[in-house]
Amino acid sequence: MGEAIGLERLNLRTPKLFDYTSESGTKKARIHFYCVSEGATEESYFYGIRNNKVELEIKNDVYIEVIEKQKGQETLSHPMQLVNACLFQMGRIDSEGISIPKEKWEQNCKWDNFDAQIDQVCVIFDRDYKKLEKSLDKIFDLCNQHGIKIVLSNPNFELWLLMHFPNVEQYAPELLLQNKKNLRHQIFKDASANKKYLEILVSKNADGYSKGSRLRFEKFLPLVNTAMKQAKMYCEDSKKLVDELGTSVGRLIEEIKL
Repeated sequence: MGEAIGLERLNLRTPKLFDYTSESGTKKARIHFYCVSEGATEESYFYGIRNNKVELEIKNDVYIEVIEKQKGQETLSHPMQLVNACLFQMGRIDSEGISIPKEKWEQNCKWDNFDAQIDQVCVIFDRDYKKLEKSLDKIFDLCNQHGIKIVLSNPNFELWLLMHFPNVEQYAPELLLQNKKNLRHQIFKDASANKKYLEILVSKNADGYSKGSRLRFEKFLPLVNTAMKQAKMYCEDSKKLVDELGTSVGRLIEEIKL
């Protein structure tokens, strides 16, 4: 089963402890969402979702576990690496990528209180990852087999961030999907030639944004519902997002809020 994309080099941290006692009258959550993503921007966004449950009207008995990579492994973010790391943490494969018998999954799971019957493991990644085509079929097959939810954005997570700001339909879909670099300042005269179209748009709307960095979630918090509504104007089906413009992040947040 193991894909030769550095499984042995990629580990996920144990979920950080978070005190839910002030907002929950129960000791055990009804459901956990384990969110595993490519980089710091996505991680900080979902930390923002987790830490603002009251404002976002997320039920008390929902836990959101943001699973970070181990220190020094932040750049290891190929989607297949993330899937394999999830399978290892879930007790489905060993450190060599060899399948573990189903009857031993629970005892080999690295996450405390993980309930495979109700909990959701979510792998969040971008369609524009280089040479992703070679791994897509395998990724979808493994995730379908093990109940891992694929949360895909095409071309990338910045499309979801842009959807927080009104009138996203003003931007030509083909330009959003192409997401070209601002070479020789041909797209935006006042932006870096090294940045791509979506990064520049998010930065202009959010008054400063740097791809791959921790996100200032307070700028996006009041607009999460706006993003969810605008996402419905585009594709939200992860399988179709392989080819179409859109993102399924909004669908994930809808499930979290149910």
